[in-house]
Amino acid sequence: MDFESPDVEKDFPGLYASESGRKSNESDFSDDGHDRPSKKELLIGKRKDKKDKKDRGYATLEGESSPEEDIETKSPSKSKKSKTFKFPSKKEKREKSREKDGKDKETDKERERKKKDKDDKDTDKEKRKDKDKEKSKQKLKDRKKGKHWEETVDIGEEQPIFGVALQMAVERGRCHDGVELPLVVRNCIDYIEEYGMTVDGLYKVSAVKSKVQHLRKLYNQREVVDMSEFDPMVATSLLILFLRELPEPILQNGEVVSRFEQAASLKEVALRETQLIDLISQLPKCNKTLLAWVILHLDHLTAHEKTTKMNAQSIAMTLSPVLQMSHRLLLALLLHCKALFANVELSKYIPPLASGSPNLPDTMDAIAAELAKQESLLSQIHMQMNAGFVTKLREEQLWEVQRLITQLKISLDSDEELRERLIYGELLAMQESLGSRIAEERGEIKRLAELLMNKDFERSKPIAVPCTPEEADRVAIIELVLENQMLEKKKATLVRTIIEENIACVELRAQFLIQQLSDQDCMLAAKKI
Repeated sequence: MDFESPDVEKDFPGLYASESGRKSNESDFSDDGHDRPSKKELLIGKRKDKKDKKDRGYATLEGESSPEEDIETKSPSKSKKSKTFKFPSKKEKREKSREKDGKDKETDKERERKKKDKDDKDTDKEKRKDKDKEKSKQKLKDRKKGKHWEETVDIGEEQPIFGVALQMAVERGRCHDGVELPLVVRNCIDYIEEYGMTVDGLYKVSAVKSKVQHLRKLYNQREVVDMSEFDPMVATSLLILFLRELPEPILQNGEVVSRFEQAASLKEVALRETQLIDLISQLPKCNKTLLAWVILHLDHLTAHEKTTKMNAQSIAMTLSPVLQMSHRLLLALLLHCKALFANVELSKYIPPLASGSPNLPDTMDAIAAELAKQESLLSQIHMQMNAGFVTKLREEQLWEVQRLITQLKISLDSDEELRERLIYGELLAMQESLGSRIAEERGEIKRLAELLMNKDFERSKPIAVPCTPEEADRVAIIELVLENQMLEKKKATLVRTIIEENIACVELRAQFLIQQLSDQDCMLAAKKI
């Protein structure tokens, strides 16, 4: 049965229709040209009306809605439906692939650009190196031509003494008196031996780092260093720094160190000493010299234990890590140092004479020793200049050293010539005196022979046992021969002693005359001044 309400519809047209339906379809409710709505449509309109009221209620609570919200409220069917997943179309796929390709191309371009920048930097470095090589070659050429150029490269950075192999450090900073030690080690030990043996806690207290680094730079630059401006702690810290920066330990490598450790662990004293002597003899000369000087210096330190408060145990605890050996090995070296380094003596280093020094050596031995020092210094300067470190100051030093060497050679030759002439004169005088003595001895022999032939001499000689005249003559001859042999022996010994004394006198006279001549030259020079 159909539900119809003609009276309600006439009185209240569109009662069950929605408000939006009334606004959009006002013409639909006209009497002409349209049928009346069905029951189903009325029910649908009622539901929509309720929904619109509800939405309007929420809208009043929230305030004014945006146009987008109005559109959503007007189309509730859209709000109910969730956004469906859509597979990308071919066009979208192509666009995405193009974007990806574009990004990949950009990253590839950036990588190429970075690689190009790196290659450019490498080429720039190579160019700089080539330029530096060309500059060094040009510098050497200019030096050979006689031009004066200041150093463009720091010798302390190119050829340092600290942090290099021991043999190289000895060659770059050598002691010119023949001891195979770096100059920095020799100067530090000399200074500590002279001024540090009364300092409490020596080698335990560190010095100011800036002072130590300053001295390190001076030695690397081959500058003249005056250690008297610093305290002994600076010298000990500098020595520790040099030993710590050695690329290899004094005992060379781990295998040699292990053999030393095994020898030091022996309980028998004599066997331990012989094995240590044998192992030390196998070390290179520079390593052996450095080990000897350091150990003997530390032994002197233990001898002053009352003032330094440093015994063998404290020295081993402090310096064994620096020397890269165990406490036991260092204690064994200190215990046997006198036998291990019997031929080594710590002598103070006297540097070569500076150019323009007025006091040249007097004796022949001193002149020869100074000449050897100057020649060693000259070879070192030549080595530095051949390596490219040429300055006006170094060239001036080269000429001064050469001039001093020439002067020493002249004085040595002149002294040698004078000495030879004086000795020759003394020997001629000795020859004359010996000739006269020989003549006297011959006369004495002739006289004795005449007495032997004389009969009075036979009678005057007492005879203990009665014998015939022939036997008496035979006994007298035998006695004279024996006496003559004794006299010959005494004569030989006397002649030998006389000759030795005469040679010593000749040497003394020659030195005395040379000293007189040098004093006369000094007086003449002083008068000229």
